Amino acid sequence: MGNIQPLILHFDDIYFYQKALRHTGREVDLRGMSGVRYLCSIERLCELEDKIPTYKRSITFIGSGDFHYVTYIFLRRINEHFNLLLIDNHLDIRETFDGFISCGSWLKDALNLKYLRYVFYIGPDIIDVPERIIKVDDPTRLSILNKIESLLYISIDKDIISNSFLETNWEQGYLNVDDLLEILSYISASNIIGIDICGEPRPNPFDPSIRKSEEINLKLLNLFYEREDKRILA
Repeated sequence: MGNIQPLILHFDDIYFYQKALRHTGREVDLRGMSGVRYLCSIERLCELEDKIPTYKRSITFIGSGDFHYVTYIFLRRINEHFNLLLIDNHLDIRETFDGFISCGSWLKDALNLKYLRYVFYIGPDIIDVPERIIKVDDPTRLSILNKIESLLYISIDKDIISNSFLETNWEQGYLNVDDLLEILSYISASNIIGIDICGEPRPNPFDPSIRKSEEINLKLLNLFYEREDKRILA
């Protein structure tokens, strides 16, 4: 597979305060689009998709968890069988309004995609979920994904990280940064078809969480580059 291509989506100003990250990849300015935070009509979603370039293999920085539904755009572009690894403090399978997709409902839509097989979920305990969502309590078991022939897409919401390490704008989980990196270390890079990362803090230039968030972004980016011996960041 080809090299990972970094892509940075500007829904608001948050990444403009992360200068080191901005130097790593292509940027798309989406700040002029209205009606896309939290909740997005399907018509608007199609307009949004037209503005986001298609890479064969990308690591995309989406911004706030308010826009996590953008993952659905990347998933529906995949035309081969694949599995999804979702690392998130929330399982986004809630109902939403007809004709809309939201940051809390996108996974429900994704489960209807033709080529998506299973969702491997790392996050809080869940009940009454579809059988195709597999809760992973022991991250070492993720090594089994290296033996499955299907491609793997990874979606990470940094609200899984404890607020003692980072402050996001959603209720947060229990992991520290090293835990997250260790979890990802069990995954072979060879089968990864794409990655996205969200969970940015609010775009306040005086908030120390922005610098912490950028450091985490760079560590995640380096992790995937290191797996290909292509580390590009200091």
